[in-house]
Parts: sequence; C-alpha cells; structure tokens
Amino acid sequence: MNNQFMAVMQERGAPRPNYVPNFPPPMPPNVQDNSTSKVMEKFKKLQPSSFSKIGTDALQPERWISAIFEVLECTDAQKIICAGFQLQDEAAAWWKSTKANLEVIHPNPTWEQFKEAFFENFFLESFRDEKEAEFAALTQGLGLVLDYQQQFKDLFHFAPVHIRSDACKAKKFEKGLKPDIGAMLAILDI
Repeated sequence: MNNQFMAVMQERGAPRPNYVPNFPPPMPPNVQDNSTSKVMEKFKKLQPSSFSKIGTDALQPERWISAIFEVLECTDAQKIICAGFQLQDEAAAWWKSTKANLEVIHPNPTWEQFKEAFFENFFLESFRDEKEAEFAALTQGLGLVLDYQQQFKDLFHFAPVHIRSDACKAKKFEKGLKPDIGAMLAILDI
C-alpha cells in the first residue's frame, strides 16, 4: 500500500518525501530486557557467592546480602533477580514460596523490601533483638577504628529505625569512638 501511495504522489508531481519511517517489529513479551541481560552477564562474571542456609556464622546472611552488590550498579528489580539466582537449597525453596507473596503485598518490590523479607526468615526474632542490643552498646573499646567500623557495619542492619538516617548513623558511630578520637572529630567539625 505504501508503494501505491508513493506512485500516486509521483504522478501528481508531489515531491517524494525524504524520510519514510521504518519501525522495528514489536519485541515478544517473553524476551528479557536487554539491560537486565547485561546486568546478569556482569553479575555472573563477578562469581558471587551463593546462599543456601545459615551456617556457623550467624551474621552470614547479612554479610552475603551486603557483599553481593558492592560492585555492581543496577536497579532494585535487577538486584532481586540476581539475588534470587544465587539462592540455593533451603534458601531457594524459601524464595520460591515467598516471591509471590511479596509481589502481592508490593507489586514492584524494592531491594529494601526483599532484604527485609530475607532477614525476617534467616534471622530469628530473638537473634535480631540480641544484635540490636549489641549495636546499642557498641563502642570502639581498645580495638582499631577499622575493627569498630566493621562491627558497626555488620550490626547496623539491626539498628532501630530511628537511627537509620545518615545523620543519626554518623552521630552513633562518632559516640562509639575512643574519647580522644571523638574529641579530634569534634574540633575538626567533620
């Protein structure tokens, strides 16, 4: 039909248009988004560890979830896809049964919502309460600042909601430092 239109237009002396749109055919709905494919490819190249169940390290779920996306920048949906890809055995069975429920409650779940569901399952409430108290009492003590920083990072997930802002987090961290280090920070007004 387009060719017939062009022939009629030429017969009438109309100039031939310079541009004829050539739209690509629509993509089938089951084809994965190209950017997600690229993220998964990069993710697999990083050879991230998998997670199957809690081992001897009680903070393993926190460390796994923290380490999995330190290098790779991606959307919340892509993080959830990648994390789900790394779940095995008991954890994979948990995700299979939880994913649909999470998506009913949150049609487009965020990474924070995924982590909340993950931690609720892999950290008992009594353990979370114990770690929250440990976080509240955390100080540098006689150790190095780097050791204190690592403990702070490990336990921060268990911090009460009112301490989650960056300002409160920084204030709590500074209060836990040795007094002489805290005094230097106060003088420098960092």
